[in-house]
Amino acid sequence: MIDKTYKKELRRYFMSKRQALQDVSEKSEAISQQFFRFFDLEHISKIHLFLPILKFNEINTWVLIHHIWHKHPHITPIVSKSNLHTYNMVNYILSQDTIIVKNKWGIPEPIHAIKCPDKTIDMVLIPLLCFDKQGFRVGYGKGFYDRFLLKCRKDVIKIGCSLFEPVTKIADIHDNDVKMDYCVMNDRVLKIEN
Repeated sequence: MIDKTYKKELRRYFMSKRQALQDVSEKSEAISQQFFRFFDLEHISKIHLFLPILKFNEINTWVLIHHIWHKHPHITPIVSKSNLHTYNMVNYILSQDTIIVKNKWGIPEPIHAIKCPDKTIDMVLIPLLCFDKQGFRVGYGKGFYDRFLLKCRKDVIKIGCSLFEPVTKIADIHDNDVKMDYCVMNDRVLKIEN
C-alpha cells in the first residue's frame, strides 16, 4: 500500500503495475458485473463511458457497452473525442453502427457520430490509474475529465473504474480536481463519503 504521495509518483507506479497485469480481461468482466449489480439504472438515460486503449491494459469497457446495448435499451452510451491541443472532450452518441477509429495517439474515437450536449449526461464512468479514499483520482495528467465534469450537471453521477485498491491520500490535489461519487472495482463498489 502506498501512503500519502504525489500524482507523478503514483502515475509512474500504477502505469507500471497495470502493464504487468495478466488478468485485465477477467477483472473487466468482474467490474462490469459489480456495476450492473450495484447501480439502479431505471432512471438513467445517458451514460458516458471511456473507450479503452487496450495496449495500455485499460479496463475493457466494451463489456459494459455491449451489456447496455442488449440489456438496457433505454440507455444511450456516450463516448468522446479528445482535442489534444485544448485538452477538451467533445461527446458523441455511440450506437451499434458507430464507426470507431484510433487517432494518431492510439485512442479509439467515434467518427461521423451525433454530438451529445454535456448537460444531458446522467452518469459518467471515469478512467483512472489510481484513486484515494477521498475520491480523488490520478489519470494521465492532462485534466480532460476534470474539465469535462465541470461542464456537466451538478447532479451527474461520477463513477471511477479501478483495477487497484485506493491509496490513502493523494498529496497534490488542485482546486479543479473533481471528486468521484463511487469507484467500481472487481470485488466491490466503494461509495465515497463527503
